[in-house]
Amino acid sequence: MDGSVATRRIGPPRAGIAERIWDAARAEFSKRGYHGARVQGIARGASCNVALIYRHWASKRALYLDILRAVWLSAANELSRFVENGSGGPEAVIAAYLDAMMHDAMGAQILVREYLDGAPYLSQLTTAEPALLDPLRRAAAVIAEGTDGGVDPVLAVVTVGGLAALVASSREAMLPMVGQQLAPEAWRAHVLHVLANGLAPRAGPRG
Repeated sequence: MDGSVATRRIGPPRAGIAERIWDAARAEFSKRGYHGARVQGIARGASCNVALIYRHWASKRALYLDILRAVWLSAANELSRFVENGSGGPEAVIAAYLDAMMHDAMGAQILVREYLDGAPYLSQLTTAEPALLDPLRRAAAVIAEGTDGGVDPVLAVVTVGGLAALVASSREAMLPMVGQQLAPEAWRAHVLHVLANGLAPRAGPRG
């Protein structure tokens, strides 16, 4: 059975002005968060006037909620595909979250800014559509089966989700500290190891 929680479109609108507005709004919200984003900035990014934005979305809030929902569903459905596959255990949950966030670093930035604001709009979405949380509950059940009970599985999923969004959006920001940009595959392997194992050393080849 398909574990997807999508009940309507989760991506951008069809090609045209609405798609340009969508892309410009994602960029604006990822840089400034909901409160800092300006409709005028979205209009500039989409090369249109503000009136055209309001022709497609009733308000900045309506546009943000659609984009936030799409970002959330993309990650949630990645988790759903993993859970439906039913293999890999807790580390695969981490990998699924990390892959979803790394595939959409701009979406990850939107989530991070939403979390820093206290997740008010995400709370509105999940209150209106409780099924949006189903993939997290199923992922928590996988973690519960694969641990010794010393970790709260729901808190583990929430923590991994937040950290995955943060690290996916920070790969470029770390450049001044490390001196060179890591390839996405190397960054993924590093983050997956740390999230799954903490600071325990990697197992070396056996002699």
